[in-house]
Amino acid sequence: MRAAVGTAPPTRIDVEDLISADARRRRHRAWTVAGTGAAAAVAAVLAVPAMLVGPAGTPAAGPPPAASASAVGTPLCDSVTPKASGPQPPLQSHDTVRPRPTETPAEGVGRLSAALREVVASQLPDGVSVESVQPRCSAPQFRYHPSYREYEAGGELRQGESAGWFMVRVAPRPARDEATCEFAPDSRNCNRVVHSDGSVSVFSRMPLGDGLIQLSVSVFRPDGTLVSVVTSNGRIKPAGNGTATTVTAREPLLTGEQMIAIGRAPGLTLYP
Repeated sequence: MRAAVGTAPPTRIDVEDLISADARRRRHRAWTVAGTGAAAAVAAVLAVPAMLVGPAGTPAAGPPPAASASAVGTPLCDSVTPKASGPQPPLQSHDTVRPRPTETPAEGVGRLSAALREVVASQLPDGVSVESVQPRCSAPQFRYHPSYREYEAGGELRQGESAGWFMVRVAPRPARDEATCEFAPDSRNCNRVVHSDGSVSVFSRMPLGDGLIQLSVSVFRPDGTLVSVVTSNGRIKPAGNGTATTVTAREPLLTGEQMIAIGRAPGLTLYP
């Protein structure tokens, strides 16, 4: 009898850790199907043309500078928050590498949005512009999701007739080590890099068929912040009982290097 019960079953913490890690991985994959991920609920055609346009030349290899004082003072748009169509997800309770930030969501939205606008403008390729997917916003702006205790922003990239969506997520870094290709959307097409500042980037390229490609980057930062950047050259949308694929560009309009630079931007931190 003692031998039969000598090995203890997984603890409640172990089970919750596995469940939460799997949920984050599935949620990451779901961004592709939604087209704009969590921002799909607020996606709309903007009346204001793109405000951020990339400069000529190639992006710098290192992380961009922190947001300037003028960028931090950029006013936020008064976007409309749609009513939820169903019950909200339960509050996520997975452990993080350090205590969760105490900054209020309102402060975080303003600070992170200013930092995002500045770094995206510095990393956009020549001729590529970005529009917000939120109504009444002319530039990307973060939204706080209380169930996940994280920030997300979405945008539409454009270059002539080509287009592509992108998402940026800023969240507390989980205690479980997920800085590996095992947790990438496509572990078979993945590259992991340890940077000189101690951050780790995991880049994945996932072909989805019919010419559709998703690029995903997760930057695990030593300060306890996880920044995820996802972009695609098209969308998959519901159509009847199935889905319809629309390719809007030959390739995604951001490169992996540019996405990593965005993820490493000093201003995109939960611990300023």
